[in-house]
Amino acid sequence: MAATTDVTEMLKYTYAKEQLSYMATQEVPLWNIISRKKTPMGGRGQYILPIQTSNTGVFVGHAEGGALTTTRAQPSTTEATFALQEFHGIYNVTWKALQDARNSQFAMERMGEFLDNSMRRRVFRQLNAEVNGFGKGEMGIMSAADNGTTVTFRALPMVDQGMVVDVMDLSDDNAKISNSATVNAINVRTREVTLSVATSGSAAGDYLTVEDSVSSAGGSLHLVGILAWIDDSNPDSVVGNIGGINRSTAGNEFWQANVLSNSGNGNRPLTEDLLLQGFDLVRERGGKKLTHIMSNLAIMRRYHEMLRGETIASLGSVGPVGGGLGRPEDQMQDGPDGQGGTPYNFSGVNWHSDIFFDANRIVGFNNENWVIAHGENEMPEPIGDIFDVPMLKRTTTAGFDVDHYWQGELICDNPTTAVKWEEISEA
Repeated sequence: MAATTDVTEMLKYTYAKEQLSYMATQEVPLWNIISRKKTPMGGRGQYILPIQTSNTGVFVGHAEGGALTTTRAQPSTTEATFALQEFHGIYNVTWKALQDARNSQFAMERMGEFLDNSMRRRVFRQLNAEVNGFGKGEMGIMSAADNGTTVTFRALPMVDQGMVVDVMDLSDDNAKISNSATVNAINVRTREVTLSVATSGSAAGDYLTVEDSVSSAGGSLHLVGILAWIDDSNPDSVVGNIGGINRSTAGNEFWQANVLSNSGNGNRPLTEDLLLQGFDLVRERGGKKLTHIMSNLAIMRRYHEMLRGETIASLGSVGPVGGGLGRPEDQMQDGPDGQGGTPYNFSGVNWHSDIFFDANRIVGFNNENWVIAHGENEMPEPIGDIFDVPMLKRTTTAGFDVDHYWQGELICDNPTTAVKWEEISEA
């Protein structure tokens, strides 16, 4: 609870800098790309996507004066159905903190701005995790067993200090190998997170997620992430079949995205041919072209190495296609509003980086087929702004809660227009 502390005292005075410095990264690139296309969802948060799976009629040759075919073929359709996932956010503040801060008009304004900005940073960090994941809001996935309070994850963890999380057992998505643990420290370079509760009995694939948000009884209280959508198999049972369609049923291949893996044989180098295979699959199955490629920075460095080795002959001269010593850093987008833009592209398609993206994977997609469906409010907002109720809510302690609310879902209307390259070496 925000109380009268050094932070509150700081807000009463004029400092060389008007705002408190927040030292951690605020990048949420995949969310910024996907959420550019939002649509309100009526029908009490229910959404039905009609899909035609086969065409009508027959067209055959015949001899002069010959009989007409007796074969008839009717069109086939199906429906994918979605319900919006609800989310709430809460922060609280003591009566004393509010009273002490309001002794100055400017201090009170800065107190409110500080709390609001702090809440927004946490919300958007978690929303980026929602759209990045496999449907369970994964904020970090373990590459191997690691028991203790300091745990290593296979990619940059999406948690921030002070979050309360569970480390879930992948084998059943129900057992907690670390329960209600507070994030005490994050080592960005080594991908280590220090928790207040040690992990026990861990294994590769176990994952960090928000406290009490995944269980076999309650399911997964998260968005269907892009790594669940861009797959050719169903998500884990705790997530459920996307849109209620079983990808494993014969005839439902239309609901499968394109996956180029190494059949579980380990990571392999990134090559031009491998990337082209993915582009061609999207064209063959989805009938569209990719608009975005996304990976983490480690794989982007491997792509940079590929470019450095390429040369092109033009008018008798030979010059580098790209790369060189370093890269044009002014073309690397960062910050809370960036989309992970980079100076790189492949086949004319811009390559974006999400620093939190999962290890050893690349995705490509056509952004026209993706949308963030939402309720009345596009983004999480205080309930006082949504329902015309008091902004500050009484609690059983000497303080107030400020509640926020949002409902939404990540929806793709044609998974065949997306591709995932798996088992790509980062070394």
